[in-house]
Amino acid sequence: MKYIWMMILLSALLYSGCKDVKVGYLFTHNAKYNPDSVVFKAYLDEANDDDAHRKKFEIPWQSQSLEGVQGTNPIRYSIERIDSDHNDPEILNQFSAVQKGIIQLPWNHTVPQGKYIISLRISNEGYSVVLDSMIIVIIK
Repeated sequence: MKYIWMMILLSALLYSGCKDVKVGYLFTHNAKYNPDSVVFKAYLDEANDDDAHRKKFEIPWQSQSLEGVQGTNPIRYSIERIDSDHNDPEILNQFSAVQKGIIQLPWNHTVPQGKYIISLRISNEGYSVVLDSMIIVIIK
């Protein structure tokens, strides 16, 4: 009988310690872009070989990847907010965040010239972090 009570007590202790255990981890305290700003062209110059190549192969404008993010895969990146003088959603929806936090803009974008400060949301299973003012995109 003593053995049965010991097994019941041991089982109760084992099952009570397994509540709401989060899966994985997400560390973003060292997250940064290097450099923290990027310049994209507003208009392509056909006389410039690089611009002609970009137009021919429809290569999007891209920033460097976000460094210093550690976590359980898959890690998802999305744009949380864009601060600028141009707050038209149709313009701002042209920006996207792809794998490894790369900010991307189509080669034939219609974003007006100016400075765009982008805040990112980084998330994985069980965790989500918003990083404010991570990169400045300058359209010239």
